[in-house]
Amino acid sequence: MKKPTGHVTFLFTDIEGSTKLAQDFSEALPFSLERHNTIIREAAELNNGFIFKIIGDSFCCAFGNADEAVRAATDAQLKLNSEKWKEAVIKVRMGIHTGKSEWNGSDYMGYVTLARTQRIMSAAYGGQILISENVYEMFSEKTPDSITFRDLGNRRLKDLIQPVNLYQILSSEIPADFPPLKTLDARPNNLPVQLTNFIGRETDISEIKKTLTNSRLITLLGPGGTGKTRLSMQIAADMIDEYSNGVFIAEIAQVSDPSLIIQTVMNSLGVNEVKGQSQDLTLSEFLKEKEMIIIMDNCEHLIKECAELAEKLLLKCRKLKIIATSREALNCSGERTYRVPPLSLPDPNLKNSPEKLTQYEAVRLFIERALVINQEFRVTNENAPALANICYQLDGIPLAIELAAARINVLSLDGINDRLKDRFKLLTGGKRTALPRQQTLRALIDWSYDLLSEKEKMLWQRLTIFSGGWTFEASEKVCSDEILEEYEILDLLGNLIDKSIVKVTETDNAFRYTMLETIKKYGNEKLTESGKKDELQEKYFNYFFELAKDSETGLTGNEQKEWINKMALENENIRECLNWSLKYNPESSLKMSVALGKFWELRSHFTEALESLRKRIDISESAELIWKAKAIYWTGFFYIHQGKYAESKKYLNQCLVIFNKTNNKEGEALTMISLATIGLFETDYDSLFSYSEKSLNLSKEINNRSYIARNKQNTALGLMQQGKYEDARSMFQESITVYRELNDHAQLAKIIGNIGALEYLLSNFDKARSAFEESLQIRLELGDRQGIAIALCNLGSVAYMIKDFEESERRLEESLEITEEIGDKRISVTTLGTLGSIAVDREDYSKAVKLHRRSVEIANEIGDKYSMAKGIEGFAMILVALKKYKVGCLMAAKYISLLESSNKNMIEGEYIRIEEIKITLKSNLSDAEFHQYWSEGEAMSIEKVLEFASSMLEE
Repeated sequence: MKKPTGHVTFLFTDIEGSTKLAQDFSEALPFSLERHNTIIREAAELNNGFIFKIIGDSFCCAFGNADEAVRAATDAQLKLNSEKWKEAVIKVRMGIHTGKSEWNGSDYMGYVTLARTQRIMSAAYGGQILISENVYEMFSEKTPDSITFRDLGNRRLKDLIQPVNLYQILSSEIPADFPPLKTLDARPNNLPVQLTNFIGRETDISEIKKTLTNSRLITLLGPGGTGKTRLSMQIAADMIDEYSNGVFIAEIAQVSDPSLIIQTVMNSLGVNEVKGQSQDLTLSEFLKEKEMIIIMDNCEHLIKECAELAEKLLLKCRKLKIIATSREALNCSGERTYRVPPLSLPDPNLKNSPEKLTQYEAVRLFIERALVINQEFRVTNENAPALANICYQLDGIPLAIELAAARINVLSLDGINDRLKDRFKLLTGGKRTALPRQQTLRALIDWSYDLLSEKEKMLWQRLTIFSGGWTFEASEKVCSDEILEEYEILDLLGNLIDKSIVKVTETDNAFRYTMLETIKKYGNEKLTESGKKDELQEKYFNYFFELAKDSETGLTGNEQKEWINKMALENENIRECLNWSLKYNPESSLKMSVALGKFWELRSHFTEALESLRKRIDISESAELIWKAKAIYWTGFFYIHQGKYAESKKYLNQCLVIFNKTNNKEGEALTMISLATIGLFETDYDSLFSYSEKSLNLSKEINNRSYIARNKQNTALGLMQQGKYEDARSMFQESITVYRELNDHAQLAKIIGNIGALEYLLSNFDKARSAFEESLQIRLELGDRQGIAIALCNLGSVAYMIKDFEESERRLEESLEITEEIGDKRISVTTLGTLGSIAVDREDYSKAVKLHRRSVEIANEIGDKYSMAKGIEGFAMILVALKKYKVGCLMAAKYISLLESSNKNMIEGEYIRIEEIKITLKSNLSDAEFHQYWSEGEAMSIEKVLEFASSMLEE
């Protein structure tokens, strides 16, 4: 059916007391629920309603106009009321509201309208239908005689925004009399009306409510601007029905004299002083038997006094509960704390459509606040990346996002995004009625900064040198000096955590510390002003330079997995150090890049590695020759992983000369392993076996068991490609034994994958799959993206061979996504070819041609004759299937000639396919035609092949 969009009327329904029904009538309830669902569904659909969401027993329906929604609700209540229920009697509350909302293909966008409909429904009782004033006004002139309305007056809903006039629908045979509505008006309170809607936080609200059922004091913690106040008020509003004496908020932020705290709380509650009686006693006597929630808001600047008052009141007033908001905990008896997280954020590195972005709370908040200022504001595919980055850069801090949204009247999203580098100048101009510290982002953080001791301020400044987080050890070594001694860091860091400046997370029994980006930028400005930044930057570099050097050994030893994880966590710090040192210490920068080679290899950072190494080789003219040779080696090594073999050989031969001159046998052995690897990929077996033999001899001479195993592994791969399977198996086994003894998980994963390939070539698909899965598991643990992609590609190939196309496609597409990220064309060419073969088998020839064309283009670029042949085979198979035998003969000839010249052993299945395609062609072409087209095909250039592929797509 057509989905209503634009101006939409929503009907939301919910079963009253469903949890208790489930407990009391577990056997009868399923029948009642089934009948309830049928009644709601039929009533909605008969009145042109669209049920767009069902959550548990709650229905969300959309209508093109108000009268249809009201008729649907009335029809449903009539049937529900007349239904002969067994034991489980169903009573349904309903709410109807009209507003702007757009259907995005999977859900409705228009958070305010949807949220208000939900609140209207929540105010009702089972059997009652409530509607908003705008629904009443749209419906009133068309009202059937059977439907009338009762004006319930202006009511404050628990969303805290402006009151709304509510009406109750009346009709014969449905109940008319209910208790007072479940709105804020039903209980005493001083919660202020909010001008904007509350966004998200469903999980936080649920967790805090749960905590309040078992505790009487909870403190909401977080840095300024995270929305602690608004969250506390929303929780109090939601829970007001449970407290007969209501909920109240006492704003402590503007109190500077500690002696005035009690007076402030009394004023908020409307409690007058009693002559001759202390304020303490007057307040506690007033609250003694009251069921009430008090919010003590913004306690951090008078934390001790607030803690003392809260503890006194809770001891004397047994029905009282307190929600405090603060940068740090009160640290008094019975307190539970809850750290308020930022709003949920999109990843700006992903492709975010407008529809996807609205899943995130930070984005929804920005959109709503922007629409208040500019009703024409829209998120499009073009500006969505800027919006995602704005929310991400502002850490999901509600106040910062609101201040950014306020700029939408003069700047585009791209304009706001561009100016976030100077966010403290951009994010000003908050509401004039707000507290001064809430009117600009800088003022907000000034408030927190000014409450710190001098040494706490100093540590905050220095910690901003880190990027992507830090360890306690790093903060001790980098941030200490003669003023801030190393032993002081522990307590000071703890204080900054307590005061919500620093965040701490625990992973694998280790703590890691971070700052929100906005807090970091503020502290970094202060660091620059202090004049200590350059000195600190050097200490920062030296610390991570030493870590990089230590990782060279760690990444090849028994603690390989631990070191990979450690280095991965520090990757942002490492990048910052490399960037700084390139300008200020190029020789050390070169050495650091060399030390990082193994890490970059294991984490598949090939492009990043090449960019880093090339820059440093060019500018480090005076660097020691051995370090330059190592940098040249790693450059050549990483070119292999991009399939650029000619470029790789140029660098590897260059460093081989240096290693030879300097008698660096380890460097020579390692370089020849890489040259042998190129021989393997180019099917140049003379080169492969020659380099492997030379490297093996050197490796034995220097007793490097890892190099010995790697040379045998390379040789075994060459033997396998030549069809000498048992010789290859024997050599693989020799290598795998060494890798297990050395506990080298990275090489172990590779060789297990090699053994899987051997079983695959022998058509032992169960054994192959088992080996590939074991290899994948190890590579997942290591975070080896290249290895993961290879294992997935191999598993996809096995699935293809056993005709499980769905499994094959899933594995191959996962592999392709990774290889495109890391730029390893050697893997993607195989993946594309197999995906093309699946498309051929499914007779989806257009898709198959596109996939095989990409495969052939990449294979041609990297000089992979075997993969080129397999791609062209796909073209031949398609053309023969389409009975285009002449062009098919051209392609088949080219495919077979390339396959034969690739120097790779062909398995039995390939020989069978070759014969089959030849037989088909010969039976559909004359001898003269076959020989003519076959000869032309063998001589055809790859460019001509690709032209034919393009013409196939056009057809």
